[in-house]
Amino acid sequence: MKKFDFFGRRLTIGLEKKETNEKKVRNTSVSKKEIVRERMWYLIIVMIMIISSTGFDYVFNESVKENSVATKDIIAPSEIIYNDKEAKEKIINEIIKNASKNYIEINDVEDGVIGKVEEFFKLLKTNHKVTIEDIKEIDKNLDDEELRILLKDLSTKSNEELDELEKKYTEDIKTLYHYGIRKEDKLVRIDDALKKVEIDSVEETFIRLFVKPNYIYDKDQTVKQLEEKIKQVKDVSIVITAGSTIIKKGEIVTAKKINILKHAGLYGNVNKAKKFTGMFFYLIMLSILFKSICVKFIPDEIENKSYYKAIFLSVALGLLVFRFVNPSFRHMIPIETIFILLGILINVRTTLIMGGFLILYSIPLTGYNMEYLVIETLSLMGSLYLITKIKNRTDIINTGIYLGMGKAVLLLIIAIALNFEFIESVLKGGSLLLSGVFTGMLTIAFLPYFENTFNILTNIKLLELGDLSQPLLRKLSVTAPGTFHHSMMVATLSEQATEAIGGNHIFARVASYYHDIGKMKRPQFYVENQADGINLHNNLTPSMSTLIITSHTKDGDELGKEYNIPKEIRDIMYEHQGTTLLAYFYNKAKQTDPHLDENNFRYSGPKPRSKESAVIMLADSIEAAVRSLDEKTPITIERMLRKIINSKIEEEQLSDADLTFKEIEIIIKTFTKALMSIHHVRIKYPGQK
Repeated sequence: MKKFDFFGRRLTIGLEKKETNEKKVRNTSVSKKEIVRERMWYLIIVMIMIISSTGFDYVFNESVKENSVATKDIIAPSEIIYNDKEAKEKIINEIIKNASKNYIEINDVEDGVIGKVEEFFKLLKTNHKVTIEDIKEIDKNLDDEELRILLKDLSTKSNEELDELEKKYTEDIKTLYHYGIRKEDKLVRIDDALKKVEIDSVEETFIRLFVKPNYIYDKDQTVKQLEEKIKQVKDVSIVITAGSTIIKKGEIVTAKKINILKHAGLYGNVNKAKKFTGMFFYLIMLSILFKSICVKFIPDEIENKSYYKAIFLSVALGLLVFRFVNPSFRHMIPIETIFILLGILINVRTTLIMGGFLILYSIPLTGYNMEYLVIETLSLMGSLYLITKIKNRTDIINTGIYLGMGKAVLLLIIAIALNFEFIESVLKGGSLLLSGVFTGMLTIAFLPYFENTFNILTNIKLLELGDLSQPLLRKLSVTAPGTFHHSMMVATLSEQATEAIGGNHIFARVASYYHDIGKMKRPQFYVENQADGINLHNNLTPSMSTLIITSHTKDGDELGKEYNIPKEIRDIMYEHQGTTLLAYFYNKAKQTDPHLDENNFRYSGPKPRSKESAVIMLADSIEAAVRSLDEKTPITIERMLRKIINSKIEEEQLSDADLTFKEIEIIIKTFTKALMSIHHVRIKYPGQK
């Protein structure tokens, strides 16, 4: 205590230890809901800080400029998918450039032209001095000047020569029509067709004069067909995988690279601010939903310090790994390790909520990749089912492999459906399968750490402790065989009754195995181990006998610590006796001293604080009492059960156990049925008395 005097006044500063009852008042002033909400905000703040730290990489990163030299590597923080408009326009231009034109075919043009050729040569062979007017009677549209030049060249030919020319011209014209003579607007395209035949200038003049197009350009159909092809051009998606280098150090920053940076939100203050703001509001909305669901559906798990620490550490560690692992390897992160750990350590409901929101919180780190969301969500669903099948640590490895195989198959299905690169998808599927193996290995590695550090008793640990070859149980069976047999009977009763009322029947069975191990220190002082019929208490005072009998709870606790028995089971060693009075020794002692304090002949407690503990207390009392019955029928057994249970209720031994009267009735019915099975009437064989 420190004292200070100031102007006639004294200031006293000191530290005092608060009384236990004062501490309880202070603790109860804070409601359970407030505690859960406060702890949820701690978890949410850490999660947001981890994820938001990715934004610092691009918000405070130095901006690059076009045509400048990059001073460092720029890595894609997540997968970037965007549509390349320039590439799409290039494809469209190529389609327009190479587009074929549509023409309307006129079938009778060739026959008409051949007929006019025949008439022309017939007229010329009949009259070598034929005039232009005579020829134009064949076709009024023939050009006069070209006809004059043509007649000048052909009028000097003999009929035999004209026959040869007619034959050649006719064959060449048929060849031209075979390849097609096309007309676009007012222009007749014949040059390409003329390259298919060997002709002189006279024949060329003749052909150009007489030949008419047999294909007319269909502009409307051509434009319509071109528009349909352009509509079919899909957006050109550019995929930049997470972790890949966008710009290397020393590389010239091109316009194309700038475009990639813009789509990644890594270029320009506006783009950076948009990306960071969008992510921030996404996390805020997600966090409000996360807190509300946890407060409503898993408040007990959040309030439990051990569970909360396990949740906090596993979720924070998972996000930290996701945050700092190279983005190109993020799909290999065995996030299912967290699912399985929480399922084993706490329960499936906690796994569903925490696992689901862990996936949603990690979405910004993947660049909002929907493929990741689908695969991990379905993987979480598979985890929830497989966790319920885990009975030992070998099952954990199998669970990890099954999940890895499932994720790989899902990826291949998505790859086929969305037409992804097959080889790349197969390689990625292989890495997902490998992550499944890592999941099982890491879960086995971390599980003992979580069990021991946070003092969480899992069903796997219980099943291992329930192995009757455990050193402590083997020692009990040898040192105190009567107690061992009694413990087995109590375990049978407790397991069936606890399962019937919806409690942890595995815990009840295993805790029953160990509840009386303290009797190994002085086994001969307990009636079930007195095989020779000698009762050592006959030579002791009632007080000394009471001290020996009641000490088995403390002795069991010390022995349990020596053999690393979990605290939950060691608590049962005290609670299964509660504060029960040793009536026999108390009444015997009162014969000599009527003013004895009753509390000196009671167990130290505490009373049972759980349903499982209360059931074990009842089973422990009932198992020994039923053996004393001469006639073991359902009526006599149930009457005995009700008498013992009523006495426990009257002594308020079950006041802290949260048992309902309905559950007590279920326990009575279950005990009666189990005891009748144990003490069933055997058939007498001939010769037996």
